[in-house]
Amino acid sequence: MTRLVARRRERDPLEAVTDRERAVLALMAQGLSNAAVAADLHLAVKTVEAHGTAIFTELGLIPADREHRRVLAVLTFLRA
Repeated sequence: MTRLVARRRERDPLEAVTDRERAVLALMAQGLSNAAVAADLHLAVKTVEAHGTAIFTELGLIPADREHRRVLAVLTFLRA
């Protein structure tokens, strides 16, 4: 039991994500488009796009040919 309490917790990959970005990511995880996320949160689509870019940056997701950053961000959210 002592080892369980003393064991260090793994770093939360979403700790750098703001509450608003987490809300955007939660709606992305439901499969919503940027336009739908914007409508649900009463934001401009450009603002949702900016939040998406910030999320990708904070999660260390760089553009790549073989991977889709939005999917990787959603997977990270679902695993957290």
